[in-house]
Amino acid sequence: MRRFLPIPLLAIGTVLGYGFAFHSMHHHRYERDAWERHIADVCVGASRHVKGDSVKNDNAPPKTESPEP
Repeated sequence: MRRFLPIPLLAIGTVLGYGFAFHSMHHHRYERDAWERHIADVCVGASRHVKGDSVKNDNAPPKTESPEP
């Protein structure tokens, strides 16, 4: 009679614990992806700052010198 209540409670707790863990991992995956995109943007911005590139000229074609006639 002593094991009648604790074993089902432990089993229910285990199943619910795994369910909450999987739900949490699924939810935090989107936050992790957003964080990785943010860090990538920061790194790209820092490298452009070091190289002296302007953020406004991001899509501009490279400058070429035209030959003088």
